[in-house]
Amino acid sequence: MAAKKKVETCSINSLPDEVLGQILSLFPTKLAAATSVLSKRWRNLLPLVQNLDFDESMVFYPNRASETIGDGGGFLDFVNRTLGLLGDSPIKKFSMKWVSPIDNSQYNHLIRNVLEHGALELDLSSTSIQCIMPEFFFSKTLVKLTLSRGSYDQDSHPPDGVLFPALKTLSLVQVSYGTFGWGDLYDCLLDSCPVLEEVNIFAGDPFDAGGWRKHIWGSTIQRITIFYRFYDLDAHSLVGLDTPRLVYLDYSSYVAEDYQCQLDSLVEARLDLILWKYNDYIPPVDEYYGYDSTKGDAWGDATKLVEAIRNVVTLHLSADSLEVFHCCCESMPEFNNLVTLSFESHEERDWQVLPLLLRKSPNLDTLVLKGLVHKYTKGCGDVCACKRVRKKRKKKISCLLSCGVKVLKVYGYGGSCRELKQMRHFMENLRCLEVVKVQVQVDKQDKKYTDDLMKLLQTASSECKIQFI
Repeated sequence: MAAKKKVETCSINSLPDEVLGQILSLFPTKLAAATSVLSKRWRNLLPLVQNLDFDESMVFYPNRASETIGDGGGFLDFVNRTLGLLGDSPIKKFSMKWVSPIDNSQYNHLIRNVLEHGALELDLSSTSIQCIMPEFFFSKTLVKLTLSRGSYDQDSHPPDGVLFPALKTLSLVQVSYGTFGWGDLYDCLLDSCPVLEEVNIFAGDPFDAGGWRKHIWGSTIQRITIFYRFYDLDAHSLVGLDTPRLVYLDYSSYVAEDYQCQLDSLVEARLDLILWKYNDYIPPVDEYYGYDSTKGDAWGDATKLVEAIRNVVTLHLSADSLEVFHCCCESMPEFNNLVTLSFESHEERDWQVLPLLLRKSPNLDTLVLKGLVHKYTKGCGDVCACKRVRKKRKKKISCLLSCGVKVLKVYGYGGSCRELKQMRHFMENLRCLEVVKVQVQVDKQDKKYTDDLMKLLQTASSECKIQFI
């Protein structure tokens, strides 16, 4: 009879403190703090939790009026008690989300306490107004700061002109500011973070300007992401990007009236610029905002912005951006460094600017299309297969014939007659093609569609290959 194997069991309490600390870090801070009353073994483990996440909605219970009505003191007391259990232990990331009003003095002391623990990341989210005092808002260790959905006031200049000497990432999400004399928190953050590398602005509420002053500056900033959809034309009068070391730009907004940009080092750009005619909210005349939509469908001028990105290596354009390039640019620069051009298609947006854009990109190697169906116009005939046949007129030579694109990628291929015709047009005229990569729509993944595309090889170069991705 075979001997029974001895099964070794291991209690969670027998694990090393460092391992238990990592486990607690995976739980909401409320639960992690509650473990301190479980047993003597768990009583001193909270200081090992370096990521603290406080959410007022998780601490209070909506059906208990005594806990939810007031000035937020109950929530603040819980946060302070938890911080007290940490002792002198360092904090890696501190996140706090709340809605109840909190006394500014207590709030500032709380933030000071967190930063004195050597926090690397600070994430504050609140719909209430907070006044941040500079003597409390200072840290030599903070690397990442996120402020969300609140109004942040400041009434004096920071000590020594510097708030965060180590801050590299600043994110502002639907934030507004008050101004008192010398300036506001937005100006202060850009001026007093000497090693700032990344700025993220999100102001998606069309009725709230929020987020920024339409101007970002800094000699160390390398990455910028902007999403700004405020409906006021006056708020889009001028956009400034004074960032000579910027390498990556992701910009989504209505087209501005003018731009002032210094983007000498830009490598990659993602643009989602929208014509104001697609803003259904704007009436003919608005007495409150003072704008008049009768200025025309092509209000705005993106010429300086397009000129500023002329050195990019990779360019991504939304379907709306294609129309802005066509309607709101007085001239098109030479994109001599452009290697990869990616753009989206939409059945209600046209391709009119593409012939000019391709001619201005002599070193283009890869062309990426997200969809093929677009709005028909006479101007896109150079690159489009849906052009009408004109009798008694000499056929116009397609700009694709002189285009050096070697790789064509198509996403969202649906297999319609129009799409197949457009694919044939590309493969017949892009004479340098080596590889065509196609992603077929999930509901169109039928052998018929792949067979139709494979037949197109007969019209392309003998060296061209089709790959399905």
